[in-house]
Amino acid sequence: MLTVAIGKCRRGVGQFVLFLLFLQLICVGKVAFAAAEAMDEKALAVLEQTVAYYQTLENFRAVYRLSIRYPEEDKLYRSTMVITVRGEQSRCCYNHKETITDGETIWVYDKDLKEVTISSYEKTDYALNFLELCRRYQQDYILAYKGEQIVSLAKKARIQDLVQLIPIANNDWQHITLAIDRATAQIHGWEIVQNDETSYICTLDNFSINLPLADDYFTFDPMAHGDIEIIDLREDEASSDEMES
Repeated sequence: MLTVAIGKCRRGVGQFVLFLLFLQLICVGKVAFAAAEAMDEKALAVLEQTVAYYQTLENFRAVYRLSIRYPEEDKLYRSTMVITVRGEQSRCCYNHKETITDGETIWVYDKDLKEVTISSYEKTDYALNFLELCRRYQQDYILAYKGEQIVSLAKKARIQDLVQLIPIANNDWQHITLAIDRATAQIHGWEIVQNDETSYICTLDNFSINLPLADDYFTFDPMAHGDIEIIDLREDEASSDEMES
């Protein structure tokens, strides 16, 4: 876990978490890319196999090792991230925060501040709305096959195909490179490079599928977490809708 570095790593991590969820939505077939003629056929074939694999899963949980490098610093910040996905529902744990959605409501629970922020899924600010983020990326990227690499996992040599997502127009990201296991079609890692040269390197540590999840796993009960502050933005969102109408 991060200690002194926590405050530093908050910068930009929120959007990175959302892009992580965007990548998971790629896997469940919720994201389309640019026209096929603009694609590298090899890259598209690799990613289509990945999509097909994840679509067979009822749910999955992935544990990632996350490293963040800022251009002005000659050091890496490291932490762990856990994400569980079932369709459009997700639960993402990063350091002291949990972001949970059941597809209708989003809860952001900060354990250190002892507060939870509640908002409507469809009315959440752009930076927190997973679906809107995915719609933004639907036609913004082309794919390029960057070759293969051999890595050792559990003392076995594995071949990974490298697929790069490149923005067509101006974007916060220079490129995203996925490392996809050739034998399983799982995404084992990726590197995201921002325009300011900040890089996020994510490596898969553990992957579980078809878990026996409780019905309320993708919800949050404030009453079960003791004395916490509840910030409910849904009334403000409803009032805003009335003013606009």
